[in-house]
Amino acid sequence: MTSPAPGPALRAHRRRVRTRRMASGLAVVLAAVSLALAAFPPLWLRLDMVDGLLPVVVPGHRHLLPRTAATALVFVSVGLLVVARGMRRGQRLAWGSAIALLVVAAVLHLAKGLDVEESLVSLAAAGWLATQRVAFPVLPTRAAVRRTLWLSVPGVVLGGGVALGLSLLVRHEARAADVSARTLRLDHLVSPMAVAAGVCLLVVGLWVLVAPHAGHRLSPAEHHLERERVRTLVRRHGGGTLDYFALRDDKDWFVVGETVVAHTVRAGVCLVSPDPIGPPAERVDAWADFLAHVEERGWSLAVLGASAPWVPVYEASGLRAVYLGDEAIVDCAEFSLDGSARKSLRQAVARVARAGYTTTFADPATLEPQLREQVLALMSESRRGEAERGFSMTLSRMLDPDDTDLVLALTTRADGRLDGFVQWAPAESVRGWSLDVMRRRTDADDVPNGVLDACIVASIAEVARRGGGGLGLNFAVGRQVLGTAEAGAWASVTRPLLQQMSERTQMTSLSRFNDKFGPDWVPRYVVLDAPEFVATQSLVMAGAEGVTEIPVIGRFLRPESRRTEP
Repeated sequence: MTSPAPGPALRAHRRRVRTRRMASGLAVVLAAVSLALAAFPPLWLRLDMVDGLLPVVVPGHRHLLPRTAATALVFVSVGLLVVARGMRRGQRLAWGSAIALLVVAAVLHLAKGLDVEESLVSLAAAGWLATQRVAFPVLPTRAAVRRTLWLSVPGVVLGGGVALGLSLLVRHEARAADVSARTLRLDHLVSPMAVAAGVCLLVVGLWVLVAPHAGHRLSPAEHHLERERVRTLVRRHGGGTLDYFALRDDKDWFVVGETVVAHTVRAGVCLVSPDPIGPPAERVDAWADFLAHVEERGWSLAVLGASAPWVPVYEASGLRAVYLGDEAIVDCAEFSLDGSARKSLRQAVARVARAGYTTTFADPATLEPQLREQVLALMSESRRGEAERGFSMTLSRMLDPDDTDLVLALTTRADGRLDGFVQWAPAESVRGWSLDVMRRRTDADDVPNGVLDACIVASIAEVARRGGGGLGLNFAVGRQVLGTAEAGAWASVTRPLLQQMSERTQMTSLSRFNDKFGPDWVPRYVVLDAPEFVATQSLVMAGAEGVTEIPVIGRFLRPESRRTEP
């Protein structure tokens, strides 16, 4: 897929990202080199004249300045490693701290043993960083500064104060030639512990300070008003099979012009789904504005379920698109139950019909009370896990009076008992509907196999009757890798892993279920940020899509409950 020539905003964004990547990598390399050098004795020990100005731990221990500088160099290097994380996310404070630490490191290299080359490299790195201020726009929040002060200042004061006090005590006794064994033991035991505790609290404080900003949360009432404002834009410009799911309750919305970007922020990852919705003419500029919004808050960025038309725009902004799977789209006008390929589906539909079942269609927002109670009971009884799965392909709610665009297909017995239903969202791009949620009764033994098959077949017929064209079904993750032998060399590596995952996440069974309807397969992609963020982004996407029910792993992926602000 060829990326278009990026506009000025996207080119500037890519330059800033490249600068942050270089700055972070440089800080890590220099920190590692400094740590290695600090482990070796200095080559020059000609600073005896200043020994008397510093505390002496034990009489006769000379050349304390080089050793002190080497120890301080370790702390500076650890600080560089911490702020490298913040620089990668564009933190202004991390950038300033890195410059200061590099200058201090240059001085310490000289004090440690007149390491002139290392000192010059540190100064050169600090000078280059000083010219790159524009690449680090993220300012710390007041809350982060307060937390850092609460963590760091007591730790530094406690650790440094205890260590300095004991050093002065030992120095005083050393001058009197009366250093007691008890004092030495106390100093050797307590001083390292105090310094270590102080350094740990300092590192934790810095880590908090350079962490990405938390997502902004509206009150429930404000969020509802914003959702309804966004609904107007989705109706006006949406139409993709995933676009209606931009109105999920756990999503926030960035609006620029007529374009809306639905997203959520978890663990510093801004997860976008679906693709931005708006006029095609605004596509590049709106995405550039959203990138600036993400950049100013220090988030990494991922897009889940991206469509092929949007991939060039993402890649032009420096992101990486990776094939994720395929979405099944049924051509309702051409669909038929005839032929050997539809034999099992044809038998299922006939079996359900013989059992006296019928499928009707209703507006879920105005459902009559009796059916409403049955739908809610069936939702609760047949749901797997604690919450609705699917950040990219489900709406996350049922029977909301504001959702007047949905269609509910209800498959009931002759006596009126509801045994299965499918909720459909509008999808103008295929001139039909897109699958939201489907449920089948599981607490009764007299429900024939194929109830949902019959419900979907009836929905296909209904779309065709209304003059529509397509029906979007489930999303089959990794279908090309799991289902074909010609998927390429990469498949030999990924297929075993995906096959193991499919036992838990039903990837293979979903693909086979969709195949029964003879759909067209439309590729979908996951768009990722830099490689160092991939692990966190993968966990966030897994949690958002409902993999939280996987044993052992799932408990660590549960999303946080929605917080509100007064």
